[in-house]
Amino acid sequence: MKRRNPARWRAMEARLGRQKEIWLATVRFDGRPHITPLWFIWLEDKIWICTGSDTQKFANLRGNQSVALALPDAMKVVIIEGEAHVAPRSVIDKLADFFLNKYEWDFRYDDSAKWQLIEITPLKILAWGDEHDADGTRIL
Repeated sequence: MKRRNPARWRAMEARLGRQKEIWLATVRFDGRPHITPLWFIWLEDKIWICTGSDTQKFANLRGNQSVALALPDAMKVVIIEGEAHVAPRSVIDKLADFFLNKYEWDFRYDDSAKWQLIEITPLKILAWGDEHDADGTRIL
């Protein structure tokens, strides 16, 4: 990924690593938006989420993989636009460990839903309200 300001990128990555929730926006089959807060992991320049296979967001992702995400702080904004796909099986155990460490939750053993691990690749990242506003809003 191309990074314009390395200090800003590191600060954003640290924030994404600490933040507990993120808002995810998907698009329904009829074009209406759907937004929901959820837990996430920032790892290797990607966002990783878990969702049940019977949820509206998962149904939406089957028809349109374009997503937008936002951290909940309206004063220090981070908005991510990206593309979401079901994660490969080869990363499930690794990511489950990250969810367990961050949230004390292991989706592999939670039988309340059929959990799907989703990998989101950022295509555009915007930020403002940080000490780097003079660099503009676009980070990626």
